[in-house]
Amino acid sequence: MKATDQNLRPISDGTNRLLKDYIEATRNGLEDSISTTSTQLKDDILAKVKQALENLYANDVCLLKEGMNELTVSGRLAIYLHEIFNDFIKYFVDIEYYRLTVPKKDVNDLRKNRIRCDILLHSRGHYERRVDNLLAIEIKLEKSNDDGNYDKNRLAELVIPETPNTPENAVHSTLVGLYLRLGENGYSDVQFSSQGYTPMNNDNHRDQAQQ
Repeated sequence: MKATDQNLRPISDGTNRLLKDYIEATRNGLEDSISTTSTQLKDDILAKVKQALENLYANDVCLLKEGMNELTVSGRLAIYLHEIFNDFIKYFVDIEYYRLTVPKKDVNDLRKNRIRCDILLHSRGHYERRVDNLLAIEIKLEKSNDDGNYDKNRLAELVIPETPNTPENAVHSTLVGLYLRLGENGYSDVQFSSQGYTPMNNDNHRDQAQQ
């Protein structure tokens, strides 16, 4: 879905180069460039998330050891993400953000009962839809009995590419969906894309809390 002219906004000076290239390729409908820039931008986003997680485990592993709740941990991680994504100008790191302005009963996808993610990196509608939502994170703590399947299903839907028939009150085309399971000794992760989902790395990151 190519953005209409009235939805185009100027890209701010100082914006991350990969993000700028991705926005421009998407605006111009250059499929080869979109494929290349989206892959590069995904890698950059995932690298920044890993850095934020390293900061969390270096400075705040006590939150996990002391049994703090999920929202406390998510909020702290969001602070590190906000610092690291400082060159993603006009994009925001929000927690528990209600993504749509329409009533929940009018939403045409699987998130009718809950349309929020634990952490979002998005433009809050500043940019057109296909480049609005860059990162959606769902978090579960290792101590939780929740298997995370509900969150994974929601992430899988968020990354579905938009089509010309995508309803206006559905949110798709999120660039990266990420499920994190955090424990006091480290974390595991699953990355979602329109082609399915795989771990960011093959091994759980069990060294983070032991450094």
